[in-house]
Amino acid sequence: MNRIVLALVGVALTVSASIASADEERHAGTSVQLWSVKDQVSEDIRGTLGDLADMGFDGIELAGNLGEFTGEPEAFKAYLNSLGLEISGAHVGVDQFNDANFADTIELYRTLGVDRLIVPMDARAWDPERIDDLIADLNRIAEQLKPYDMKTGYHNHHREFDSYKDTTFWDYLADNTADDVLLQLDVGWTYFAGKDPAEVIERYRSRIETVHFKAQMTRYADIRDQAQAAAGADNPFGEFGVIFQHNQKAADSSDTHQPLIGQDSLDWQAIIEALEGEGDPVWYVVEQEIYPNDMPPMKAVEISMDGLQDELNNN
Repeated sequence: MNRIVLALVGVALTVSASIASADEERHAGTSVQLWSVKDQVSEDIRGTLGDLADMGFDGIELAGNLGEFTGEPEAFKAYLNSLGLEISGAHVGVDQFNDANFADTIELYRTLGVDRLIVPMDARAWDPERIDDLIADLNRIAEQLKPYDMKTGYHNHHREFDSYKDTTFWDYLADNTADDVLLQLDVGWTYFAGKDPAEVIERYRSRIETVHFKAQMTRYADIRDQAQAAAGADNPFGEFGVIFQHNQKAADSSDTHQPLIGQDSLDWQAIIEALEGEGDPVWYVVEQEIYPNDMPPMKAVEISMDGLQDELNNN
Protein backbone atom coordinates (compact mmCIF):
# COMPACT_ATOMS: atom_id res chain seq x y z
CA MET A 1 0.00 0.00 0.00
CA ASN A 2 2.80 2.39 0.90
CA ARG A 3 4.45 1.70 -2.44
CA ILE A 4 1.23 2.70 -4.23
CA VAL A 5 0.99 5.92 -2.24
CA LEU A 6 4.62 6.76 -2.94
CA ALA A 7 4.11 6.03 -6.62
CA LEU A 8 1.07 8.31 -6.79
CA VAL A 9 2.98 11.08 -4.99
CA GLY A 10 5.81 10.67 -7.48
CA VAL A 11 3.43 10.99 -10.42
CA ALA A 12 1.84 14.09 -8.91
CA LEU A 13 5.22 15.73 -8.38
CA THR A 14 6.27 14.91 -11.93
CA VAL A 15 3.08 16.39 -13.39
CA SER A 16 3.45 19.50 -11.21
CA ALA A 17 7.06 19.95 -12.29
CA SER A 18 6.07 19.55 -15.96
CA ILE A 19 3.37 22.21 -15.65
CA ALA A 20 5.76 24.61 -13.93
CA SER A 21 8.39 23.98 -16.63
CA ALA A 22 5.85 24.65 -19.40
CA ASP A 23 4.81 27.93 -17.77
CA GLU A 24 8.46 29.00 -17.49
CA GLU A 25 9.03 28.16 -21.16
CA ARG A 26 6.16 30.46 -22.14
CA HIS A 27 7.72 33.32 -20.15
CA ALA A 28 10.75 34.31 -22.22
CA GLY A 29 11.97 36.77 -19.61
CA THR A 30 11.25 40.14 -18.03
CA SER A 31 12.55 43.31 -19.64
CA VAL A 32 11.98 47.02 -19.12
CA GLN A 33 11.03 49.62 -21.71
CA LEU A 34 13.80 52.21 -21.49
CA TRP A 35 11.29 55.01 -22.05
CA SER A 36 10.43 54.46 -18.38
CA VAL A 37 13.82 55.90 -17.40
CA LYS A 38 14.52 58.04 -20.46
CA ASP A 39 16.24 60.87 -18.56
CA GLN A 40 18.50 58.45 -16.73
CA VAL A 41 19.40 56.79 -20.05
CA SER A 42 20.46 60.17 -21.44
CA GLU A 43 22.43 61.11 -18.32
CA ASP A 44 24.15 57.82 -17.48
CA ILE A 45 23.19 54.84 -19.57
CA ARG A 46 25.95 52.62 -18.20
CA GLY A 47 24.93 53.14 -14.59
CA THR A 48 21.23 52.93 -15.45
CA LEU A 49 21.61 49.60 -17.24
CA GLY A 50 23.71 48.27 -14.39
CA ASP A 51 21.05 49.22 -11.86
CA LEU A 52 18.32 47.61 -13.99
CA ALA A 53 20.32 44.40 -14.19
CA ASP A 54 20.72 44.46 -10.40
CA MET A 55 16.93 44.72 -10.06
CA GLY A 56 16.65 41.33 -11.75
CA PHE A 57 15.65 42.32 -15.27
CA ASP A 58 16.61 39.85 -17.98
CA GLY A 59 16.57 42.43 -20.74
CA ILE A 60 15.54 45.80 -22.07
CA GLU A 61 13.27 47.13 -24.80
CA LEU A 62 14.76 49.98 -26.78
CA ALA A 63 13.08 53.34 -27.28
CA GLY A 64 15.54 54.86 -29.74
CA ASN A 65 18.04 56.48 -27.38
CA LEU A 66 21.36 54.71 -26.78
CA GLY A 67 22.82 57.53 -24.71
CA GLU A 68 26.58 57.70 -24.93
CA PHE A 69 26.51 54.61 -27.17
CA THR A 70 24.72 56.47 -29.97
CA GLY A 71 26.47 55.52 -33.21
CA GLU A 72 28.26 52.64 -31.47
CA PRO A 73 25.85 49.69 -31.52
CA GLU A 74 28.65 47.11 -31.22
CA ALA A 75 29.88 48.72 -28.00
CA PHE A 76 26.34 48.95 -26.67
CA LYS A 77 25.70 45.27 -27.38
CA ALA A 78 29.00 44.32 -25.73
CA TYR A 79 28.09 46.30 -22.62
CA LEU A 80 24.69 44.63 -22.41
CA ASN A 81 26.37 41.25 -22.72
CA SER A 82 28.68 42.12 -19.84
CA LEU A 83 25.61 42.74 -17.69
CA GLY A 84 23.78 39.62 -18.85
CA LEU A 85 21.00 41.69 -20.46
CA GLU A 86 19.20 40.82 -23.70
CA ILE A 87 17.18 43.08 -25.97
CA SER A 88 13.58 41.89 -26.12
CA GLY A 89 12.66 44.28 -28.92
CA ALA A 90 12.68 47.89 -30.03
CA HIS A 91 10.11 50.59 -30.67
CA VAL A 92 10.66 51.89 -34.20
CA GLY A 93 8.49 54.45 -36.00
CA VAL A 94 7.03 53.71 -39.43
CA ASP A 95 9.22 56.44 -40.94
CA GLN A 96 12.32 54.40 -40.11
CA PHE A 97 11.19 51.81 -42.66
CA ASN A 98 10.87 54.19 -45.62
CA ASP A 99 13.23 54.00 -48.60
CA ALA A 100 15.58 56.61 -47.17
CA ASN A 101 15.98 54.93 -43.78
CA PHE A 102 15.37 51.22 -44.30
CA ALA A 103 18.97 50.11 -44.89
CA ASP A 104 20.27 52.02 -41.87
CA THR A 105 17.45 50.65 -39.71
CA ILE A 106 18.28 47.08 -40.70
CA GLU A 107 21.99 47.58 -40.14
CA LEU A 108 21.47 49.06 -36.68
CA TYR A 109 19.14 46.39 -35.35
CA ARG A 110 21.00 43.48 -36.96
CA THR A 111 24.14 44.70 -35.22
CA LEU A 112 22.23 44.86 -31.95
CA GLY A 113 20.70 41.44 -32.50
CA VAL A 114 17.13 42.76 -32.34
CA ASP A 115 14.48 40.90 -34.33
CA ARG A 116 11.24 42.54 -33.09
CA LEU A 117 10.75 46.07 -34.41
CA ILE A 118 7.46 47.35 -33.03
CA VAL A 119 5.67 50.49 -34.20
CA PRO A 120 4.94 52.28 -30.89
CA MET A 121 2.09 54.52 -32.00
CA ASP A 122 0.50 55.88 -35.14
CA ALA A 123 -2.49 58.23 -35.17
CA ARG A 124 -3.79 56.49 -38.27
CA ALA A 125 -4.65 53.52 -36.05
CA TRP A 126 -7.82 55.25 -34.81
CA ASP A 127 -8.60 57.32 -37.89
CA PRO A 128 -11.40 55.84 -40.06
CA GLU A 129 -9.97 57.58 -43.13
CA ARG A 130 -6.40 56.35 -42.68
CA ILE A 131 -6.33 53.06 -40.81
CA ASP A 132 -6.15 51.10 -44.06
CA ASP A 133 -2.99 53.04 -44.96
CA LEU A 134 -1.39 51.97 -41.68
CA ILE A 135 -2.43 48.36 -42.27
CA ALA A 136 -0.85 48.48 -45.72
CA ASP A 137 2.37 49.85 -44.21
CA LEU A 138 2.51 47.15 -41.54
CA ASN A 139 1.98 44.39 -44.10
CA ARG A 140 4.62 45.91 -46.37
CA ILE A 141 7.15 46.23 -43.55
CA ALA A 142 6.51 42.65 -42.46
CA GLU A 143 7.35 41.41 -45.97
CA GLN A 144 10.45 43.60 -46.18
CA LEU A 145 11.77 42.26 -42.87
CA LYS A 146 11.34 38.56 -43.65
CA PRO A 147 14.71 38.15 -45.46
CA TYR A 148 16.40 39.44 -42.29
CA ASP A 149 14.49 37.11 -39.93
CA MET A 150 12.89 40.14 -38.31
CA LYS A 151 9.29 40.96 -37.47
CA THR A 152 7.31 44.13 -37.09
CA GLY A 153 4.24 44.72 -34.97
CA TYR A 154 2.01 47.35 -33.46
CA HIS A 155 1.71 48.61 -29.86
CA ASN A 156 -1.65 49.89 -28.67
CA HIS A 157 -2.71 52.83 -26.58
CA HIS A 158 -6.38 53.48 -25.77
CA ARG A 159 -7.95 54.93 -28.90
CA GLU A 160 -7.34 51.71 -30.85
CA PHE A 161 -10.20 50.26 -28.81
CA ASP A 162 -12.70 52.85 -30.02
CA SER A 163 -15.61 51.38 -31.97
CA TYR A 164 -15.16 50.93 -35.70
CA LYS A 165 -17.20 48.94 -38.23
CA ASP A 166 -19.10 46.90 -35.64
CA THR A 167 -15.83 46.05 -33.90
CA THR A 168 -12.84 48.12 -32.72
CA PHE A 169 -9.92 49.66 -34.56
CA TRP A 170 -7.64 47.16 -32.76
CA ASP A 171 -9.66 44.17 -33.97
CA TYR A 172 -9.90 45.60 -37.47
CA LEU A 173 -6.12 46.10 -37.58
CA ALA A 174 -5.55 42.56 -36.30
CA ASP A 175 -7.98 41.05 -38.79
CA ASN A 176 -6.43 42.82 -41.76
CA THR A 177 -2.73 42.47 -41.04
CA ALA A 178 -0.75 39.32 -41.76
CA ASP A 179 -0.44 36.75 -39.00
CA ASP A 180 3.27 37.51 -38.65
CA VAL A 181 2.57 41.15 -37.75
CA LEU A 182 2.95 41.01 -33.98
CA LEU A 183 0.38 42.53 -31.63
CA GLN A 184 2.16 44.07 -28.67
CA LEU A 185 -0.57 44.54 -26.11
CA ASP A 186 -0.10 47.23 -23.49
CA VAL A 187 -2.28 45.95 -20.67
CA GLY A 188 -2.37 49.30 -18.88
CA TRP A 189 -3.68 51.22 -21.89
CA THR A 190 -6.08 48.36 -22.65
CA TYR A 191 -7.57 48.58 -19.16
CA PHE A 192 -7.68 52.38 -19.46
CA ALA A 193 -9.73 51.96 -22.65
CA GLY A 194 -12.30 49.97 -20.66
CA LYS A 195 -11.34 46.54 -21.98
CA ASP A 196 -10.30 43.33 -20.23
CA PRO A 197 -6.59 42.76 -21.02
CA ALA A 198 -6.77 39.02 -20.27
CA GLU A 199 -9.64 38.55 -22.72
CA VAL A 200 -7.79 40.44 -25.46
CA ILE A 201 -4.66 38.38 -24.83
CA GLU A 202 -6.61 35.13 -25.09
CA ARG A 203 -8.04 36.13 -28.47
CA TYR A 204 -4.69 37.12 -29.95
CA ARG A 205 -2.26 34.95 -27.99
CA SER A 206 -0.80 33.39 -31.17
CA ARG A 207 0.42 36.82 -32.31
CA ILE A 208 1.86 37.97 -29.01
CA GLU A 209 5.59 37.72 -28.25
CA THR A 210 5.97 40.77 -26.02
CA VAL A 211 3.49 42.43 -23.65
CA HIS A 212 3.78 45.76 -21.87
CA PHE A 213 3.18 45.27 -18.16
CA LYS A 214 1.99 48.73 -17.17
CA ALA A 215 0.01 49.47 -14.01
CA GLN A 216 -3.18 51.50 -14.35
CA MET A 217 -5.77 52.87 -11.94
CA THR A 218 -8.07 55.07 -14.06
CA ARG A 219 -10.43 54.74 -17.03
CA TYR A 220 -10.66 56.82 -20.20
CA ALA A 221 -14.44 57.08 -19.79
CA ASP A 222 -13.89 59.35 -16.77
CA ILE A 223 -12.23 62.06 -18.86
CA ARG A 224 -13.16 61.23 -22.46
CA ASP A 225 -14.91 64.53 -23.24
CA GLN A 226 -12.14 66.63 -21.73
CA ALA A 227 -9.42 64.61 -23.43
CA GLN A 228 -11.01 64.66 -26.87
CA ALA A 229 -11.57 68.40 -26.60
CA ALA A 230 -7.79 68.75 -26.38
CA ALA A 231 -7.29 66.69 -29.52
CA GLY A 232 -8.16 67.68 -33.05
CA ALA A 233 -7.44 66.99 -36.66
CA ASP A 234 -4.23 69.00 -36.44
CA ASN A 235 -3.15 67.53 -33.12
CA PRO A 236 -4.30 63.91 -32.73
CA PHE A 237 -1.98 63.42 -29.74
CA GLY A 238 -3.24 66.51 -27.89
CA GLU A 239 -5.33 64.48 -25.49
CA PHE A 240 -2.35 62.65 -24.02
CA GLY A 241 -1.31 65.68 -22.00
CA VAL A 242 -4.76 65.77 -20.40
CA ILE A 243 -4.63 62.03 -19.72
CA PHE A 244 -1.22 62.07 -18.11
CA GLN A 245 -2.19 65.06 -15.98
CA HIS A 246 -5.34 63.23 -14.84
CA ASN A 247 -3.46 60.03 -14.09
CA GLN A 248 -0.71 61.86 -12.23
CA LYS A 249 -3.26 63.65 -10.05
CA ALA A 250 -4.99 60.35 -9.28
CA ALA A 251 -1.66 58.82 -8.24
CA ASP A 252 -0.61 61.80 -6.10
CA SER A 253 -3.92 61.90 -4.23
CA SER A 254 -3.94 58.26 -3.09
CA ASP A 255 -1.86 56.63 -0.39
CA THR A 256 -2.77 53.03 -1.18
CA HIS A 257 -3.91 52.82 -4.82
CA GLN A 258 -0.95 53.47 -7.10
CA PRO A 259 0.11 53.05 -10.76
CA LEU A 260 2.63 50.42 -9.66
CA ILE A 261 2.29 46.73 -10.46
CA GLY A 262 0.46 45.01 -7.62
CA GLN A 263 -0.90 48.28 -6.20
CA ASP A 264 -3.20 49.20 -9.08
CA SER A 265 -6.52 48.09 -10.60
CA LEU A 266 -5.42 45.33 -12.98
CA ASP A 267 -6.08 41.63 -12.44
CA TRP A 268 -2.49 40.52 -12.90
CA GLN A 269 -3.20 36.89 -12.15
CA ALA A 270 -5.73 36.72 -14.98
CA ILE A 271 -3.26 38.43 -17.34
CA ILE A 272 -0.45 36.03 -16.47
CA GLU A 273 -2.74 33.02 -16.82
CA ALA A 274 -3.85 34.21 -20.27
CA LEU A 275 -0.22 34.50 -21.35
CA GLU A 276 0.46 30.95 -20.21
CA GLY A 277 -1.82 29.67 -22.96
CA GLU A 278 -0.42 28.03 -26.07
CA GLY A 279 1.82 30.23 -28.14
CA ASP A 280 5.37 31.51 -28.48
CA PRO A 281 7.31 32.44 -25.32
CA VAL A 282 6.43 35.97 -24.21
CA TRP A 283 8.62 38.74 -22.88
CA TYR A 284 7.00 40.65 -20.02
CA VAL A 285 8.04 44.27 -20.60
CA VAL A 286 7.66 46.50 -17.55
CA GLU A 287 6.88 50.11 -18.45
CA GLN A 288 6.37 53.04 -16.12
CA GLU A 289 4.80 56.32 -17.26
CA ILE A 290 3.42 57.80 -14.03
CA TYR A 291 5.63 58.43 -11.00
CA PRO A 292 3.51 59.06 -7.88
CA ASN A 293 4.43 62.01 -5.67
CA ASP A 294 7.66 62.75 -7.56
CA MET A 295 8.96 59.22 -7.01
CA PRO A 296 12.27 58.78 -8.85
CA PRO A 297 11.68 56.80 -12.06
CA MET A 298 14.20 54.12 -11.14
CA LYS A 299 12.46 53.59 -7.81
CA ALA A 300 9.06 53.31 -9.49
CA VAL A 301 10.45 50.75 -11.95
CA GLU A 302 11.99 48.78 -9.10
CA ILE A 303 8.69 48.69 -7.17
CA SER A 304 6.80 47.56 -10.28
CA MET A 305 9.42 44.90 -10.94
CA ASP A 306 9.12 43.63 -7.36
CA GLY A 307 5.32 43.69 -7.70
CA LEU A 308 5.52 41.63 -10.89
CA GLN A 309 7.77 39.09 -9.20
CA ASP A 310 5.27 38.76 -6.37
CA GLU A 311 2.47 38.18 -8.88
CA LEU A 312 4.53 35.53 -10.67
CA ASN A 313 5.37 33.80 -7.40
CA ASN A 314 1.67 33.72 -6.48
CA ASN A 315 0.56 32.39 -9.85
